[in-house]
Amino acid sequence: MLSEDDKKILPELTLRAPSFEEPKSDAGFGKEAFGTDTREPYQHDLGRIVHSASFRRLQTKTQVMGTGEGDFHRTRLTHSLEVGQIGRGIVWNLLARRGFGHADALPSSELIEAICYAHDLGHPPFGHGGERALYKAMFNFGGFEGNAQTIRILSRLEKYYRGNGIAPTRRLLLGVLKYPVAFGEYPVYDLRKPPKCFYDSDLDLVENVLNVFSLTDRLEFRRLGSGNKPMHKSLDCSIMELADDIAYGVHDLEDGVGRGILRREEIGGPLEYGFREAGVSKIREVTIPVLLDKLFSPDACERKHAISLLVGFFVVAIDVAGKDVFQSQFLDLNAQVEPNIRYLLNYLSKDITFKSLVGRREVQTLEFKGEKIIADLFAAFEERPVELMGLKAIDPYGDGFASDVVDRKKRWRELPPNERDTFARAISDFIAGMTNPYAEKYHRRLFDPGFGSSTDEL
Repeated sequence: MLSEDDKKILPELTLRAPSFEEPKSDAGFGKEAFGTDTREPYQHDLGRIVHSASFRRLQTKTQVMGTGEGDFHRTRLTHSLEVGQIGRGIVWNLLARRGFGHADALPSSELIEAICYAHDLGHPPFGHGGERALYKAMFNFGGFEGNAQTIRILSRLEKYYRGNGIAPTRRLLLGVLKYPVAFGEYPVYDLRKPPKCFYDSDLDLVENVLNVFSLTDRLEFRRLGSGNKPMHKSLDCSIMELADDIAYGVHDLEDGVGRGILRREEIGGPLEYGFREAGVSKIREVTIPVLLDKLFSPDACERKHAISLLVGFFVVAIDVAGKDVFQSQFLDLNAQVEPNIRYLLNYLSKDITFKSLVGRREVQTLEFKGEKIIADLFAAFEERPVELMGLKAIDPYGDGFASDVVDRKKRWRELPPNERDTFARAISDFIAGMTNPYAEKYHRRLFDPGFGSSTDEL
């Protein structure tokens, strides 16, 4: 049962960014244009995400394997759809459990779907290779991180409300806020990979999201733990993260097996070891040897049955428990699994899928190429941003910032720090919003002497 304080917080979570009031009509949008709309705020969140350009672009962004390699394996879009389905299944399963005492705190089906669909919106082309390249390029200008970019897309970049993204609800943003620590709050940085963060420029937004909670809750929620890692996430975010882990660990394994990249003679033994170490001898009534027979069967129906068993096994193992740290249940409760099940899920994700699939030379060479493409594009746009990107990319709402710089004939690196960071962020936004094919095409246009014409669509 929710506390009286949490019952008061609940309606506050439905309000929209940036002021967390329902936006007034903008260019014909709003209640004045359509009359009475009986949908709930989170249904609007879900609809705006599904119909967004950022969501559509995920169809040609890398999940694990390149988008041009075939039609069987997952892209970021199909991965996000599966995360949404698993997240919804987690919520439904918890609600159906006899004696479950936290139903009032759980997100609605529409809200958890929206959070899951949105969770990868900020990831750039070429997966983690693209993320590393943008992080290195943006290191002195506020950094780059895929989850931080998701917050920026939802609240600022996506075209729905002018400069306010989709005007997301407070609870949607809380659900995608995987790492509630600002980039500038980290005491040390690893130049090889970005810190898990949100951008300093979004600090006011995040503080407004958290303003409904007590001061002690806010301070604890944003605290760094040992190893300079964020310690906390909301209940909704913990559900999304488990759904993401299941999709990554199980469905990406299916991709590798289905394409013949991961073979039983290579990973069958390690899989048996993982189940044995986790103390799992059967799933439902299917023993692990039979499960592996199904997984590696040439019959696609048998393989799909094995994958379904694995997904269902993890979903029904999830429960909700409090940490006894926060006053609000929305922060204190987290979805979790027993340690042995967590071990197995991590083993599938890291020891099998990552090491045996993502770590393969065939995948790493493509990731390296993507990283190089992104680095080259940033260097070119850095040198001549307005000419190569266009004024609209730098100044999308015509505020005059970019044209003023052009009139003064200044190099953007010579600008005052705040203007310089704005320019760099515009370059980063432009590249992060590209799909794999578009980035490859733009790179060829700039660096391949025999490619491109004056009539190409950019």
